[in-house]
Amino acid sequence: MNKLTKVSLIASLLVSASVSASADEFIPSNISATLERNLATQMQEMMVVAQQELSLSLQAQLSESLFETSLEQAVDVADSEQSNNAEITSAMANQ
Repeated sequence: MNKLTKVSLIASLLVSASVSASADEFIPSNISATLERNLATQMQEMMVVAQQELSLSLQAQLSESLFETSLEQAVDVADSEQSNNAEITSAMANQ
């Protein structure tokens, strides 16, 4: 009986050792798979944020360019009206 107990104890230790060894191999692969998923998710989020920032930057630049163009056109119109008024005034003064 004593011998049978020792054999079963040794057998159970060997079985538990092999199970823990395969569990040890499983844990790093599980951790690496989780890390890869987390990194992929973070990369996708970063890409979305970068796209949004680029879009906002382009919109701001376009708005600024349109504003400057319309401002230049308004100045040109004001200058031409002022020169027309000056011509009318000088024509009236000559009469």
